[in-house]
Amino acid sequence: MSDGEAKLINLAFRVRSVAEAEALVESTGGWSKRAMHDIDGEQFLEAGFGGVRINFFETALYDSAAEAPAGFLHASFAVPSLDAILVDPDWRARLIWGPSTIKGGFGHRRIAFFEPLPGCRIELMEEIDE
Repeated sequence: MSDGEAKLINLAFRVRSVAEAEALVESTGGWSKRAMHDIDGEQFLEAGFGGVRINFFETALYDSAAEAPAGFLHASFAVPSLDAILVDPDWRARLIWGPSTIKGGFGHRRIAFFEPLPGCRIELMEEIDE
């Protein structure tokens, strides 16, 4: 991956209940449950539909709006260097959360969330070697 290249990793959706989403995934053809993960006490479901990885959250890291409606949250992209993105004033001006480091069954990552347009959120993540 070159410095400016981003690779789509997953799409994230808010659901009323991760347990309900898990049951739906397990009972619906074409879907596969990949893993349950935990970030700071919040569980999320990693599932797959075809070749697309889809994560289901009750609460997003960048907000605590449990009463927010279910639906699309953000697209997640891997980048080779989060710092290279953060020095760009256009991206920096649209930073809404982070950067922060997270760790779980998915690995160790440095992440940040941006909102380039109202309601359009993008997560950029850099893998951290253990």
